[in-house]
Amino acid sequence: MNKYNFLKIKFSISLLILNYFILNCNKKKPKISIFLPIYNKEKYIDKCIQSIQNQTLKDIEIIAVNDCSTDNSLKKLMNLAINDDRIKIVNNDKNHGLLYSRAMGITNSSGEYLINIDPDDTLYDKENLEYLYNTIIKFNADIITFDIFDEKQNKVIKCQNKGEIQKQPKLFESLFTESNSIKEYLIWNKLIKKEIFLKAYEFFKNEIFNLRWNYDEDEIWNILVNRYAKTKLCVNKLVYKYNFHKDSLMNKRNMTILIQNFIYRHNMYKKIFSKKEEEKYLIVEYNFLFNWLKNAMKQHRLIKDYKINNDIMNIFLFFINNYNCSVTKKKDIINFLRTVSYAL
Repeated sequence: MNKYNFLKIKFSISLLILNYFILNCNKKKPKISIFLPIYNKEKYIDKCIQSIQNQTLKDIEIIAVNDCSTDNSLKKLMNLAINDDRIKIVNNDKNHGLLYSRAMGITNSSGEYLINIDPDDTLYDKENLEYLYNTIIKFNADIITFDIFDEKQNKVIKCQNKGEIQKQPKLFESLFTESNSIKEYLIWNKLIKKEIFLKAYEFFKNEIFNLRWNYDEDEIWNILVNRYAKTKLCVNKLVYKYNFHKDSLMNKRNMTILIQNFIYRHNMYKKIFSKKEEEKYLIVEYNFLFNWLKNAMKQHRLIKDYKINNDIMNIFLFFINNYNCSVTKKKDIINFLRTVSYAL
C-alpha cells in the first residue's frame, strides 16, 4: 500500500468517526423516559402503551423491560416498536422479578426525568406528561407527585401538601409522620429526575442483583429518592389510573413470599438508617412493617397454623432488644408478638 492510499483510508476512517460523534451530539435526549417492567402482560400492553403514545408530549422514550415473559408480551412489544421508534425493548437474561426490571428501566433510559408505569395501568388525559414536564421545569423540582385513581378502591388518591415546594430536611422527614399515607411509598405516582433515581440505584444495587424481590420494593425506592432529592412538589392533577386485575402480581402473593419480603425490607431499613440520629425513622418503619405483616397474616388466615420462619423470629428478638421502649409498648404490637409466639 502506497503512502497516498494509506492517507486516504486514514482520512475516511477519521471522517466516519467525526460523523458518528456529530450525529450523537446532535441527537436530543428525550424529555421524559417512561419505563415499563413487563412479565406476562400481553392482555394489557396495547392499552397501556397507547395511553402513552397519545400524549401531546412527543419527545419521550418508552423503555419496555421484558422479564422473560412466557406469553406473547414480547411479540406485542416488537410489533409496537416497528411503528414507533421511541419504544426501546430491554430483554432480561432470565426472569429476575420486579425490582430488577425496574432497575433495568432506570439504567437503560436516557431522559432527564423518569416515570414508572406498570403495563396493566394507564395514563389519564393526553396532556398529562406535558403538564408534568412543564411544571417540574418551572419549579426546578427533583420530584413531582400527582393524584392517582385506584380502580380497586374506586376512588381518587390525592397526594399531600399540594402546591408546596418541599425542601430538605422537611422533604425527607415528612415520610415518617403519623399522618403520612401509603401513597408516599408508591413509585408510580411520581416523575423523578434521573440522577436522583440513579443515586437510589447505586445504594440499592447489591440487593437488586442478588435478591429476587417481586413485591413491596416501592417503599425502599421512595425512601431513597426522597433522601437524595433536594425539592419535591405535589400537584393537583389526576395523572395515573391503577387498573385492578385478578391476575395482578399483588393477587399472587403467598405467605412465603410475604415473609421473604419482610426480611428484605428489615435488612434494608438497617442499612438505610445506620446512623444513631436516624433511629427515630427506623422505629417508624419498623412499626409500619410490623403492622403490614400482621395484616398480611390475618388476610391469609395462616396466623395460627403458620410456622414462623426462624429469620423472622430473630428479627423480632432484635427489634424487642433494641426498641422495647418504643414501638413494642404499643398494644397492637404486643398482641401481635404474642400471637406470633403461639404460632411457634
